[in-house]
Amino acid sequence: MTTAELPTDARPAIDEIRLVGGDELVREIMSTFLRFARARVPQLQDAAETGDTDTGATIAHTLKSSARQLGALALGDACASAALSARGGDAAGFVARTEDAARAFERARTWMEPLAKA
Repeated sequence: MTTAELPTDARPAIDEIRLVGGDELVREIMSTFLRFARARVPQLQDAAETGDTDTGATIAHTLKSSARQLGALALGDACASAALSARGGDAAGFVARTEDAARAFERARTWMEPLAKA
């Protein structure tokens, strides 16, 4: 995948990773993040479904930080909102923001997976 095919908001993060370690580092980091997120997004959804806001806030916060560092800003923003809702005791908001995060992850996967395999 070329930089031109990346979402505009992801380009600076990916370019920075490439600058530090080339395509191999991009591949390694994307692969690691995808494994992590594939496990955590369902855990986040489970926490929302069961009302476990403490666990949900922790998972959302961790996903937020990692996603933003890799340029998946929509995912990072959705996770930040989920964490805030969870910490604020807004159960309905937590569920809705968790759904937003799951959709954002699916969109991010479309450009992250090719980078993980390149």
